[in-house]
Amino acid sequence: MAKTAVATLQTIWDCRFSRPGFRLSGLKEELQPESVWVCVRTNRRSVTEAECERCPHWECDDHRTGRPAN
Repeated sequence: MAKTAVATLQTIWDCRFSRPGFRLSGLKEELQPESVWVCVRTNRRSVTEAECERCPHWECDDHRTGRPAN
């Protein structure tokens, strides 16, 4: 019997709630005001790619991916 598996890739750059974090050039990583990515779904907060991959609220941002809206 054949088995089929489907995997959905939830990337941080495709989520409608993710934004690039505010960064200052010349500062070490631990001194940066925000992480590389932030989530703006409820409050603006730093988020990692791993957190975004497992987030139950992840939604594809069709505008950024160039896909037509339904």
